[in-house]
Amino acid sequence: MKKSITLKELAKLLKVSVSTVSKALNDSHEISESTKRKVEEAAKLHNYKPNRAALNLKSGKTNTIGVVLPSIKNFFLSRALRGIESVVANTNYNIVISITNESHEKEVKSIETLTNGMVDGIIISVSEETQVIQDFSHLYDIPEDIHVVMFDRVENTINSDKVLVDDYDAILKAVRDLKFKGRNKIVLASTIGKLSVGQQRTKGYTDSIIDKHEPIIIEGPEDFIEVKLNKLLKEGDIDAIIALDEESSLAAFRAGKKNDLLDNGKLFIIGYAGKTLSEHLSPSLTTVDQHGKKVGRTAAKLLLERFKRPNKVIEQKVVDSTLRERETTFKRS
Repeated sequence: MKKSITLKELAKLLKVSVSTVSKALNDSHEISESTKRKVEEAAKLHNYKPNRAALNLKSGKTNTIGVVLPSIKNFFLSRALRGIESVVANTNYNIVISITNESHEKEVKSIETLTNGMVDGIIISVSEETQVIQDFSHLYDIPEDIHVVMFDRVENTINSDKVLVDDYDAILKAVRDLKFKGRNKIVLASTIGKLSVGQQRTKGYTDSIIDKHEPIIIEGPEDFIEVKLNKLLKEGDIDAIIALDEESSLAAFRAGKKNDLLDNGKLFIIGYAGKTLSEHLSPSLTTVDQHGKKVGRTAAKLLLERFKRPNKVIEQKVVDSTLRERETTFKRS
């Protein structure tokens, strides 16, 4: 690997002052264009790399954004990360990513590390454990000069910009669509009952089941959901399933296939899953598209705007979901 040259060595090589080299590399109006070109060419030729730590110390800024995610396996969160990266890539900011694996302890450590002079701002979706134990003290302790944007899994008592998905309304629309197609015995399946997003989706379901059929909610691990759905399907008690996450969606799909109810359209399913997975299932799975990339882009733009206008009014953005209809909500002969 080619050895880097220091600022002092570069100045000595060019027979100019360190100040002249520094100003030239920072495009100062005090330096002529010919000198700037000469310095830039020499810096590139000799592999000069600026001392970022020194620059950060001088400016009080790190030009770095911390992104804290509970999981990277979740298709929505991975899409949100891509959205964040697509916006930040067009700026002079770098991204540091921390994955908490749904652990409150790891989330606390991530925040402690990032706020120790590493970042200017943080974009975060909190972990499942943090929501379960309702301990957000580490977020309250973030210094005021480090700006925070929360998305998807948020805590309303934290004074920060937020980006939400219309979880409640998305399920209202899903139930309405199924009822329009003549489905009335609709069961809800979820592995995310402890999360705020899961609770909002469940409320959308219970508020929309206003007829003679009682709400049927199955919450728990993926295997548990599949066993319960198999029992209900064998008894013929349901004609549609709304699954609130990828794990429960796959459990519902397997149960439907096992009971030979999907290919003939006797059972309808609406779930949450990535486009690649949902389109490659047979029959393909109708899903609620949360527009994860748009959510990430919105969060990144809010943080960048907050850097420019730190005293502006706190904002909360809501991104609408879209029902992507595929074969599991088609009646086929």
